[in-house]
Amino acid sequence: MRPFPTFVILLFTACLPGPLSAQSQPALTYGQALELARARNLGIEAARRLRAVREAAIKTAGQRLNPSAGFEATQDLPHQAFTFDLPVELGGRRGRRIDLATEEVSLADAELQTEFRIMRRELRDAFYSLVAADERVRLAEDVVDIARRLRDAAQGRFEAGAAPRLEVMQGDLGVTRSETDLELARSIRVGAQAHLNSVLNFPPQQVTAVAGSLADGVVPVAFEPAVAQALTSNVDLVTLDRQIAVEQRRIDLLHAERTPTPVFSFHGLFNNPPEFNFGIGGSVNVDVPLFSRNQGPIAESVATTAQLRAKRDDVRRDVENSVFAIVARIDAQRRQVEAYTQRLVPTATDLAALAEESYRAGRTSALGALDAQRSLRDLRRDALQAALDLQLSIADLEEILGTDIK
Repeated sequence: MRPFPTFVILLFTACLPGPLSAQSQPALTYGQALELARARNLGIEAARRLRAVREAAIKTAGQRLNPSAGFEATQDLPHQAFTFDLPVELGGRRGRRIDLATEEVSLADAELQTEFRIMRRELRDAFYSLVAADERVRLAEDVVDIARRLRDAAQGRFEAGAAPRLEVMQGDLGVTRSETDLELARSIRVGAQAHLNSVLNFPPQQVTAVAGSLADGVVPVAFEPAVAQALTSNVDLVTLDRQIAVEQRRIDLLHAERTPTPVFSFHGLFNNPPEFNFGIGGSVNVDVPLFSRNQGPIAESVATTAQLRAKRDDVRRDVENSVFAIVARIDAQRRQVEAYTQRLVPTATDLAALAEESYRAGRTSALGALDAQRSLRDLRRDALQAALDLQLSIADLEEILGTDIK
């Protein structure tokens, strides 16, 4: 069965006046949830709008200096005077400003990638926490069924005179406890659903169903390719590279601003009898850069660049060590999950079934059957938690890589 396209999900969601019911809403896969989050997440939308602000700054940087004009009328001679001043930028100053503003747009792109990183981390956490919550609800329902079967078996043995009343009371206590655990599991699922709705920009009461398992996307990860990918796509490193490039553009602009901006002045004189009725003239004014030649700002920008390069080296080293640690953790957790799913849980399931059968046949006590069922329940819970921890470790690795794990 092919998954529902994202635009169909969005259209279907928008057309309903209230929360979707669990039966009417198509279950989301992780890939569909990721597409929805990219389109709907409010943090990403704010970052996209920041890019528009930076693009507008390019237009501001490209503006030319305005000329100025003046007119004066007096009783002195000449009676009227008109002036027109035209500043002309030299040394490529305008082009340097545009280059700096354009480079700062890349900072907005880096900030957008930062929001994508945050969203991806929160989405994987929320999505697979909801998957785990669904599994815990199903586990709790299974435990309730088992507890009721044991209680009914104890009741039958008691009525047949083969077991004391104590075993019936123990069975009732087991049913009550398992039903309480089931209600708690359902409440935890509601909280996990609200977390996912927050990432997807859904209302809190939106009923959201997910499709998938905690084993999705779990593949062996090698250190060398992972660290190579991190060094090219890590958001912190990319942001520092962009900041270094911005400082380089800023230094270029500061050097260009050392070139003075001449102001060409044109003036006309009117009504100056008896010498003339109309006369024109002109002049050029230039600031002489004797004292201030942007020495301070240039030195500050050079020092900032050196500081950013040192910080990048520090972040690079942290990224390498973090990737190494997380890859090792993922490998250990993956082997742990395999041990639970392939050996521990199947063995405990067989033991619990044998213990229940043995109790029904009167060959063991109720406590033995209850202990076997409790051990199975605890192992299944531990297996769920181990699988969820593995998904969270993958989320940690994706956060460092700055991209999805393929």
